[in-house]
Amino acid sequence: MLTAGAVVLLFVVYTLWGTGLQTARAQNDLAQDTQNWGHEEQSADGQQPETEDIELGEAYAIIKIPRFGDDWGGDDGYVVVQGTEEDDLKNGPGHYTDSVDPGELGNFAVAAHRSGHGWVFEDFPELRVGDRIEIISPNGTFIYELDDAPSGDPDGNKINIDDTWVVDPVPGEGPDVEPTDRRITLTTCWPRIGSSHRMYATGTLIEGPEL
Repeated sequence: MLTAGAVVLLFVVYTLWGTGLQTARAQNDLAQDTQNWGHEEQSADGQQPETEDIELGEAYAIIKIPRFGDDWGGDDGYVVVQGTEEDDLKNGPGHYTDSVDPGELGNFAVAAHRSGHGWVFEDFPELRVGDRIEIISPNGTFIYELDDAPSGDPDGNKINIDDTWVVDPVPGEGPDVEPTDRRITLTTCWPRIGSSHRMYATGTLIEGPEL
């Protein structure tokens, strides 16, 4: 008979590592919907999906972060899903639905787990100013360059869990301020195993198609 301690241990092991198997399966399924994204070729029916038509939990974009290594997310990066609820983030990084689409004027924002569910943003503190973030969407490929990041500090850019200003159209300026830049903001949990606070990194668009 399993003791209470053993049950807790098994739960922790599953939460931290077993959930990664589920995320990997979900990512494999989601990737099937992104085959032609970032290319001039259209999908089989002659149309690329409009981002506003993408439902919660569906494939929304692809994210590649060279800082995390060539094998991060496999050869093709991670598929970003639409939404940041727990049911969304268990399948991969998620797009904050109140934020703009990639390449648009404003703040395109993405969240992901640091522990469990593939450990997507495990190395988040290693992000540095000047790092590039590649986003592939049905509308094209967009390159952002970070201008504010943890830069190797495990506590860098740590914020309170309710500091939602980081995903405002102009971070730190309030939700009603009109943006003049095309930004990206990435968020994750702090500490590495836990979720009492958040961390963020942000940057501006440096390359991409006109929208």
